[in-house]
Amino acid sequence: MAKGIKVGSEVRVLRGKFSTQKGVVQASEGVGRARKWIVKLNGGVLERFSARTLELEQRHLITPPSTSIRAVSQEEEDSCSSNTSSDESSTSDNDEMREVDEDGASRRASDVSERRTNWDNRDTAAESNGDDDRVVLDGVEWRKMGVELNGPAYQRKAALYHPLHERSTELDFWKMMMPADLMRNIIEATNLHTEMAQKPLDYEQLQHFFGILLAMTLASGGERRDMWKTESNGPFPAPALGRYMACHDFERILRNLKLCVYTDEELADDPWLPIRSAVDSFNRNRRGGISPGVTLCADESMGSWRGLAAKVDDAVVGLPHVTKIARKPEGVGTEYRTLSCGETKIMLQLEIQEGKVPMQGKEYAKDYGSGTSSLLRLTRYWSGSDCTVVADSAFASLKTAEALHKHRGLRFIGLVKTAHKRFPKAWLQKYPYTNRGDHCVLQANIDGRQYMAVGWNDKKLKMFISSTSRTTEALCPAYKKRFRQSTPEDRTSAPCVVFYKEVKRPAVVEAYFDNANAIDVHNHLRQGGLELERHWKTQTWWHRNFATIFGMCESDAYLAFRYFHPLAPILSHREFTERLSLQLLTYKSSFHDTGPSARLRKHMPVAPTEQPLQTVVAKIMSSHTLKTNMRECPVFQYKRQRLEQDEEGTSHNGRVPSVQRKCSVCCERKTAYYCDECTQLHEEIVPICNPGSAKPGLHRAWLFTLTKLRSRFEPESNLIT
Repeated sequence: MAKGIKVGSEVRVLRGKFSTQKGVVQASEGVGRARKWIVKLNGGVLERFSARTLELEQRHLITPPSTSIRAVSQEEEDSCSSNTSSDESSTSDNDEMREVDEDGASRRASDVSERRTNWDNRDTAAESNGDDDRVVLDGVEWRKMGVELNGPAYQRKAALYHPLHERSTELDFWKMMMPADLMRNIIEATNLHTEMAQKPLDYEQLQHFFGILLAMTLASGGERRDMWKTESNGPFPAPALGRYMACHDFERILRNLKLCVYTDEELADDPWLPIRSAVDSFNRNRRGGISPGVTLCADESMGSWRGLAAKVDDAVVGLPHVTKIARKPEGVGTEYRTLSCGETKIMLQLEIQEGKVPMQGKEYAKDYGSGTSSLLRLTRYWSGSDCTVVADSAFASLKTAEALHKHRGLRFIGLVKTAHKRFPKAWLQKYPYTNRGDHCVLQANIDGRQYMAVGWNDKKLKMFISSTSRTTEALCPAYKKRFRQSTPEDRTSAPCVVFYKEVKRPAVVEAYFDNANAIDVHNHLRQGGLELERHWKTQTWWHRNFATIFGMCESDAYLAFRYFHPLAPILSHREFTERLSLQLLTYKSSFHDTGPSARLRKHMPVAPTEQPLQTVVAKIMSSHTLKTNMRECPVFQYKRQRLEQDEEGTSHNGRVPSVQRKCSVCCERKTAYYCDECTQLHEEIVPICNPGSAKPGLHRAWLFTLTKLRSRFEPESNLIT
C-alpha cells in the first residue's frame, strides 16, 4: 500500500487493466480503508483506484480540483498547472484538500525526485551511456533485441526402467514407486521391538498394513477402530478389515513402526536420522527407476505437522525444525525442496530443509546461497542430460542460470521477483508496454553463453530469466477463464456464461507455465486427494513424515499408471486408490518379494537375524532334499487311494490327484518336485519348482530368491556360481 498519496501527487497504477500507466491524483472519496483516489491518467481518463493499487511517483504542485470532477482537455490541464494562484483553487470546497505552500511543495517534489533517482542508480548500478536500449549491471551488458535461443539438442520422452505389459496392474506400479530397500529397513527395524518378537512383521503383513492405510483415506470419517466393524450403521457397508488383518495386529505394528535402525548416539548427532534413510531410499528408487523427459520442475512441498517441535537437554522430543509458509494450504510442518518430471509430474528427488544453520553447511551453499545450491544438489544425477529446469522465484536468478550451465550442463527458465542482482528488473518495469500480452526482451552474453531477460505484460508484469527457448509468439496463447451474465439487464436470474480470454505470450513464457505446475499438481493429489496426513493421526513426527513420503509414492504410482500403462483405463485418483488398496489387502507373497511366502516360511527352519545370509543358505541346502518324482511320495499315494475309492468301494470316474502342483515359493509355476523333509514333517506335499537345474539337495527357487535380493542391494555379491 502506497503511503503519502495526496491530491496533486503523481502516481503509477500497479495492477488492473490500467497497469503501469501514470496519472495525477485529482480528489479522494471516502475515508479509511474505503477511501478511493480519483486519478486522471495520461490519456485524459478519470478512474477511481484504491491506495494499494497505486505507487507514488512524485508530488507536483497542481491546483486541487473541485468536488465536481469533469474531464478536461490537455490545454486546460496545462493552464491549471501553470496558474496555481487562480481563483478556482482558492475557492475549492473539498473538506479533505489542504493548502500547499508553493515553494515548500516544489522543494519536496525536487527532493523526492532526487531520492528516487539515487535509489534507482543504487538498485540497478547501471552505467548510462545515452542508449535507451542498453543497460550495464555489475559488468553484465544487456541489450534490447528479439532473441531466439536454441532449444534442447533432442526431444525425448519420459520412460520407466521397469518392464510393462498389457496386464500390469495398479499393484505393479506401486511396487515400482515404493522403494524396496525402504520396506526391508522397515521390517528389520520394526522387528527389533520386544513386542514384535512373538509375531514378527513380514513382507506380506507389511503390504496388508499399507492397504489398511490407504483404506483409511477412503473412509468418510470416524474413529480408526470403526474400520474393523462388521455391521453397518448407515447406508454404506461396513469396511470389516478384520478379514485381512486383526485390529490389534495393526495397532501393534503402528506403535512399533520404525524406518531404520539407529542408536541414541547417532540420533544425537543427526536429529533427522529417523526419516533420512526413507528420503535416501526414495531418491535412489527414482534415480534408478525412471528416465524423465526434457523438462524438470523444481518447487517446494510441505509435510503437515502441528505437534511438538523442540529440544530438551539436547534431546529431540519433536520435529527438529518447523517451517511456516503462510501461502501454502498446509503451511506448518516439514519443508521439502523437490524436483519432478515436467512431462509425467512424477517426483524425482527430495531434500529436507533442516533449518538455516544446517543448510548453510550443505554443498554449494557458501558459494551460491540457499535456492541455487538446493537446485544444484537436486539435479546432481541429471548432469549433462541437456534438460531444461523450470523453477519459480524461490530458485530463479541469473546466478542460478549460470550455475546450472557451469556445474550441470542444464538449461534454465525461471520467474524472477526478488533475486534480481545483475538482472534488468528496473528497466523492464519502466518499459512502456502498450497492451496486455506485450513483451520486451534483453539479451546478455556471459562467458560465451546467451541469457535473456523477458518482461511479459499480463495482468501485472512478470519477468523471466532464461537460457533456452524462443521469444517469438507462442502457437498457443494464454487462456484466462472468465464469467459473465448472458443477459446484462438481468443479473439475478440470468445464467452465467463461461468464456476464455486469449492473451498472447512468447514461447519462453509458454514453456514456463506449461511445466511450472508439475509439483503443484502432485501436491494437490497427495494433500487434496489422498489426505493420508489428515487421516493418520499420530504424535510421532517421523510417522507424519513417512505419511508424506508414502503419499508421494502413491501419487507417483497413479501418475505413472495413467501415463505409462499401454491400455490404462480412465480412472480417477480415488478409483485408483480403491483398486490399489484392495490389491494390497489381498496380497500374497511370491519369490519376487523381499521374503518367502507364509506357507513356505512355516516349513523352513527359523534362523536368527544376526546370522549372515551365507549361513542361512547353507542350512537350507544341508537340511532339505529336493525329489523329482511326486508319485513316489507317501502322502501323494495316500491321497490317491482316498480318491480312487470311497468307503463303499465305488470308483470316482478314474480321477487321480495331479502330479504337478503350484510351487510353494513362487505360487506361479507348476512343478513335480517336492521337498522330502518338509513333506514328511508336516504330512503335506510341499512342491518346489526347480528352474535351471535338477541338483538334489538344493531348494533352487528359494536360493535364487535370496541371491536376487542380495544382488539387488549389493551387486558385488554372488552366492550361486
